Amino acid sequence: MNNKIEYLTPKNIKILRGEFNTINIFLKDGRIYKGVVAISCFPIREPYKFISLFYQKETGEIEEIGIIKDVLIFPEEEKKLILETLNKHYFSFVITKIFDIKWEFGFLLFDVKTDKGEKKFYLKWERSRAIDFGERGKILIDIFEDRYIIPDVEKLTQFEKNLFTKFIYW
Repeated sequence: MNNKIEYLTPKNIKILRGEFNTINIFLKDGRIYKGVVAISCFPIREPYKFISLFYQKETGEIEEIGIIKDVLIFPEEEKKLILETLNKHYFSFVITKIFDIKWEFGFLLFDVKTDKGEKKFYLKWERSRAIDFGERGKILIDIFEDRYIIPDVEKLTQFEKNLFTKFIYW
């Protein structure tokens, strides 16, 4: 058994779409892996770094292929395939606009536009419900454990940022 971590880069692998919307990995040394799954080692703090790629052997065993240190260095099409694979495991809404945030029934009621349409959700006003995401983002976890991501709080409009930081200031 090899305990050495293999780091995967655009120089030593090629990533292609496989059957049934999976990905296939072709290593420069000739190894081929089909039906590969991607999992983030640090999905909240470093969502695009340290991505573990693995597959299931015919025996049923899971084998890690290696780690991608930073998915953002890959060519656009390969990066897209990796992110699509990750999104299968980490369903979330990305907030693209904040219309309103107000107190209602002892919770914060968010009225937002997301990448999947307009949504309203309730959030407990607790530090554990608004977690740092990357360098300047936040993940909001609503009362049903759904995740809402603001990728970069600094990129909100001034109105949105004032509204957000009025309630989420940590």
